[in-house]
Amino acid sequence: MLPDPASACPSVPRRALVVDDEAGVRVVIRRWLTRRGWVVDEAVDGAEARQSLAPDDSGGASFDLVICDLRMPALSGPELFEWASRHRRDLLGRIVFSSGDVRDPAAASFLTSSGCLVLEKPFELSELARVIGAAVAVGERAA
Repeated sequence: MLPDPASACPSVPRRALVVDDEAGVRVVIRRWLTRRGWVVDEAVDGAEARQSLAPDDSGGASFDLVICDLRMPALSGPELFEWASRHRRDLLGRIVFSSGDVRDPAAASFLTSSGCLVLEKPFELSELARVIGAAVAVGERAA
């Protein structure tokens, strides 16, 4: 069996941004990732996430993974994705959307067109591991 890429501890820790207006969801994901050696930043909505992701003189914060809720106040997941497609194209293959309403027609249409991986709420930790492992593999192929 191959090692789980999400739990491998590289010499340089991987870095993730978890964006969700539900504190409980952020805590679960942060704890899971930090136990596997990740450095995790959090944002309560898309506007705060955009500040963390905004390009600066060095090109913006480096994230290996962004896990983002679809529906949030201030700036939604799709709006953050649209911003990233203009300003941080390097992140597009490393965004995972999490949502409890993936069957909503508008949400389903956006998720299909974005091509991003999806973590459906509520989720089991095994599903979190699977999706993060897939996102890491996509990011490594793009690097």
